Amino acid sequence: MENKLDKALDDIVTYITNGIDYKMCIKIKKQMAENKELMKKIDDIKSLQKKYVKSNYDASIKEELEKLEKSLNEIPLYVMYQRYLTNVNEQISYVEEEINQYFYQTLNEKTE
Repeated sequence: MENKLDKALDDIVTYITNGIDYKMCIKIKKQMAENKELMKKIDDIKSLQKKYVKSNYDASIKEELEKLEKSLNEIPLYVMYQRYLTNVNEQISYVEEEINQYFYQTLNEKTE
C-alpha cells in the first residue's frame, strides 16, 4: 500500500511540476532574481512587514508598506509571477482538499 501511495503522490507532484503554471513560476522567479531593483523592493517589503508587526500595527508603517506594495504590483514581471503562483497554489490546495475529503469520508464510514 505504501508503494501505491508514494506512486500516487509522485504522480500528483509530477502533474503539477510539469504544468505550464509551475514552469512559468520557475522561469519568472529566475528572471526576478536577476533584477536587483525588484529584489530590493521585495526585501524592503519583507523587512517593513516585520517592522509593522513588531510595532503593534503602527498606522504610519502600514501606510508606507501599502505604498511600497502598490509600487511592487505595478511591475509586470512581478504581477505575472503572482498570477502563475496563484494558479499553482490553487492546484495544490485542490489536491489538499480532495485528500482531506477522502480521509474524512473514509474514516467516518468506518466509525458508523
